Amino acid sequence: MPEYTVEELAAAVGGEVAGEGGTVIRGVNGITEAAPDEVTFVANPKYRAALKSTRAGAVVVVPDTEAPSLTLIKVANPYAAFARLLGMFAPPAEVPEGISELACIHETARLGAEVAVGPFATIREGAAVGDRTTLGAGTYVGRDTVVGADCLIYPLVTIRERVTVGDRCIVHSGTVIGSDGFGFATEGKVHHKIPQIGVVVIEDDVEIGANCTIDRATMGETRLGRGAKLDNLIQIAHNVKIGAGTLIAAQTGIAGSTVLGEFCVLGGQVGIVPHITIGNGAILAAQSGITKSLRDGATVFGRPARPLAEVKRREGRVALLEKYFERVKALEKEVAGLKKASRTNGNGADDGD
Repeated sequence: MPEYTVEELAAAVGGEVAGEGGTVIRGVNGITEAAPDEVTFVANPKYRAALKSTRAGAVVVVPDTEAPSLTLIKVANPYAAFARLLGMFAPPAEVPEGISELACIHETARLGAEVAVGPFATIREGAAVGDRTTLGAGTYVGRDTVVGADCLIYPLVTIRERVTVGDRCIVHSGTVIGSDGFGFATEGKVHHKIPQIGVVVIEDDVEIGANCTIDRATMGETRLGRGAKLDNLIQIAHNVKIGAGTLIAAQTGIAGSTVLGEFCVLGGQVGIVPHITIGNGAILAAQSGITKSLRDGATVFGRPARPLAEVKRREGRVALLEKYFERVKALEKEVAGLKKASRTNGNGADDGD
């Protein structure tokens, strides 16, 4: 396991040390679990109270944090800094070295320098793999597909024919890129398959989680923009365009020909109908059902999705329904009592005459 001084860690993330810069750090951990030889972080203000009890040897914090009894690494973005520190302590991925004798590589395939290919991987005719890229065991690279340099393709990934994957991409196990889009022409009671003859383009620095499916276009292309990050279990339909830097959480489904702008954020289990456009920087809360196009910067939630502020007002009112129901019942009882008293008083006056 590597070890670093606090000063070395601070230098790696461009931070400033407050406390014992010579403390040796041998690992990373959460704020409540960290030991005296581990570094942790506080990015959310609600966790600052944990600074009073943490045993961590160093804590990555925002610059205005004060904790005289602790050694601090002060940076503008603790979460991003801690992500870099995790990389410094992370064990190396289990990847093949060299080209396995059990791999099946077509004679017309082109492999760059220092490519690693695991056992039972298949690289079809006309495919190209860039320098220093790793293909895990059982991976399939289809005919005329291009995988860029410095990519990490984990075991059992399928990249079908005529797909382009950029540089420095990561694809996790079980993902299929270039599967047929869901297209059928119905004639009477028969569904005729529409050939899917388009392609998929994955730009540079994209990461795709486990068991995702990214369909090829019917015609033209399905495209994931530079730096997009996909969680596990995501469905991207044919001809979808995803903008640069967009983040998509697990179990999201995006229907055909939808266009997502740059730097959008999609929570888990979001569903999007086909043929709409989501503007740049939009935030779609978890389990939202998106049924129409959204402007740049929109923040929505619900099924169907509505502006978040509107949903909060509506939900707040719904939460008051029980209270209002009891009040209405009390008012009805009071009104009934007044009516009864009025009738009784009237009858009593008649009886007295």
